[in-house]
Amino acid sequence: MQFRYSINHLFFLIAFCLAGFITSTYGQDFFGLDKKHPLAVDRTTAEVRILAEFNPGAFSGRFKWTPRYHFVVWKKGRAASEALFKAYVSDRDFYAALERIGARPGNNLTTAAWDERNNPGHPAPDTRIEGTPVDIRVWWKGLSKPIPVDSLLVDPGGQGFDFRFGGNLALIPEWKSGCIVCLYSCPGSKVGNRAYTIRDYARGTTRFEVRPQFRRGKKRKAVIFFRLRPEDSKNQP
Repeated sequence: MQFRYSINHLFFLIAFCLAGFITSTYGQDFFGLDKKHPLAVDRTTAEVRILAEFNPGAFSGRFKWTPRYHFVVWKKGRAASEALFKAYVSDRDFYAALERIGARPGNNLTTAAWDERNNPGHPAPDTRIEGTPVDIRVWWKGLSKPIPVDSLLVDPGGQGFDFRFGGNLALIPEWKSGCIVCLYSCPGSKVGNRAYTIRDYARGTTRFEVRPQFRRGKKRKAVIFFRLRPEDSKNQP
């Protein structure tokens, strides 16, 4: 009886510890992040994690200046009110974090890419963002694991997502958008989507939509994961 009690007690302790680990990892501490510590850099796995607020209602709408365009924006940036994710991390701090894990910025875009977007004779809006390829995944309570962007968004244009560390640090004082991730090759972003240019946005080549199963519900805290990926691959499911 004593032996059976000891074994049962041991199983209980193991189950309790595992439950606590799962809750800690996927629940209360949001992978170790909170509002006071919204950024984590793991140089061993070449991963950056940031805390953000998921708000699908801000992403699209008739009265938006740039609807369905901003994926992640610093909460104090000018574009925060139109972002799918409002980050607790500044675009400058995020830039520095990507450099710490070995990312190299492309810095090949100019403000003319946006300013001349409706000028068919100007080449800048056709420029695709360059830089280290980046894999992006998101997680919030209720998801069993972090999911890739193409599991969250529908892309009617069919070109998908090829995220690059564009950099554009020098343009922060000029743009003040706070943009961390754009869904197009935007000179205001730190990470942008090489699959689509600013010309594509101006022409309406695609208009990203949040998948129906994720549109419901209130704002929620989320964690966004960034990892470097091989040059010849796109974000994988």
